[in-house]
Order: sequence, then structure tokens, then C-alpha cells
Amino acid sequence: MSMDKPLPDFDALVALHQFDPEGFEDFRRHVLREAVECAPIRHRARLEALVAQLDKARSEAETPYDAARVASEMMQESARRLCDAWDEAHEAVAGMQARIVIDRIKEHRFC
Repeated sequence: MSMDKPLPDFDALVALHQFDPEGFEDFRRHVLREAVECAPIRHRARLEALVAQLDKARSEAETPYDAARVASEMMQESARRLCDAWDEAHEAVAGMQARIVIDRIKEHRFC
């Protein structure tokens, strides 16, 4: 499967998982590997580490639900960090804009 081809529909994936769990796992690994290989080179090492972290969490989970819960928690934490970084960037830009406005006001006041 190439990244430009759509994934099989949900029902087909469920059937594959039910009737050929090893085939499903092979497919899952292939799709993840292909996604990493299609990513920009600068992101590949981080994506490979993420896939390894997810695989470790899946192997340590007692049930598929636990594995999904751990993956969901990882995504929520990542989204939280992204929001925090966005807020910090927004505050930094707002601070720079405020300094520019203040400097321009000072320049005009003393001319």
C-alpha cells in the first residue's frame, strides 16, 4: 500500500483483524513504516521513536482497550504541549509587538 492509496474501510480492517490477526499486524506495521518513510527526513527519527513508544505501550497493555487508552493519553499530552508552545509563542509575539508600538510612540513623542 502506498501513502497515496486510501486505507481499507473500517469493516475491512475489522474483518482482517478478526480472521487474520497476524496479517492485520503486518499491515499495521507496513502502514506505519511507510508513513515514517514518507515524512520529511528531519521528522523521521522522532516518528520512529514515537512508533517504538506506541509499540512498547501496546505490548505492555493488558487489553486492546488499555493500549488505545495509553495511545489516547499520549496524543492528549502531545496536544497539551503543542497548545502550551502555541501560547508561549503567542505571548512572545504579543510582547514584541507591544515593544515595537511603545518604541514608535517614544520616537514620535521626542521628535
